[in-house]
Amino acid sequence: MAVLKGGEIDRFLKAPDSARPIILIYGPDAGLVGERARMLAKAAVPDLDDPFSVVRLEGDSLASDPARLADEAGTVAMFAARRLIWVKAGDKSFAAAVTPLLAAPPADAIVLIEAGDLKKNAPLRVEAERSAKAAVIPCYSDGEADIRRLVSDEVAQAGMVIDPDAASLLVAHLGGDRLASRAEIQKVCLYAHGKERISAEDVEAIAGDSMALGIDEIIDAAAGGEPAILDRLLVRADASGVAAPQIMSAMGRHLGSLHKARVAVEKGSSVETAADRFEPPLFFRRKALVQRQLNRWSAARLERMMVRVAEATFETRIKADLATAIVNRTLMAIAMNARATKR
Repeated sequence: MAVLKGGEIDRFLKAPDSARPIILIYGPDAGLVGERARMLAKAAVPDLDDPFSVVRLEGDSLASDPARLADEAGTVAMFAARRLIWVKAGDKSFAAAVTPLLAAPPADAIVLIEAGDLKKNAPLRVEAERSAKAAVIPCYSDGEADIRRLVSDEVAQAGMVIDPDAASLLVAHLGGDRLASRAEIQKVCLYAHGKERISAEDVEAIAGDSMALGIDEIIDAAAGGEPAILDRLLVRADASGVAAPQIMSAMGRHLGSLHKARVAVEKGSSVETAADRFEPPLFFRRKALVQRQLNRWSAARLERMMVRVAEATFETRIKADLATAIVNRTLMAIAMNARATKR
């Protein structure tokens, strides 16, 4: 199958397979799609600004002129070993332009297609996935392990190290868009420039407000049993372009941390102590909110909510067009559940 997964993607990005010159990169994480497309483009040609070796096309234009893609791919490179045909997908389907190339791939060109979140039955995705001459790279929101690697790589590149609690704090507020995450990590590194280590105080000082994008408020409204506030925050998040998977990922992490802290409380720890030992460490302004959440939930009820969030997260991936509705429904259910029990 043409679809690459896990380690296959990393290997292909480092060393693209010349036997598969048609490359489709798509997914809900626009930042990751763009980042991987640029990596492959740089691997294909030495100079992305060279008009003789790089041709940029719009998918919507190809939809009305499908033959143009084959013409460009078949043009002999005059001053380069091969040409890069870089296609940016739009709203219109241009699968008819790609199908002939899948049947007869170009010998001296790479066709790189950068698309959004294609549905499973989208003609372009279906055609590419069926072909042995194509490589299909899906780009979904980063998980915790991916974000930790990103933090580690960026900090190392800046010539610094990051304290474990600072890394956990940073990871807890990233995700959903690779490009945005990388920018926030670089912002923290710039703030701490000249220091050998990045501390939790550095992260909170420079990144707390900008990274959360209101997500902490959404999480606290849901876990704190505030459905009216939650509803307003979700509308604001949608208008601001905050990715639904990012919200759900953060909610899942928070419930896991809340469960661990609640277990400690049920074993005899005080709510205040559990909040002080919360993982990742809490910004000062959130401690009182989390303490109230710990008083509202039992470990058993949190376990049930964690399962529900995990199921909803999976559902958002297979029904991407309904992701926002799924997330909103799930978070509202959490808020109503929290509101039902006041300790």
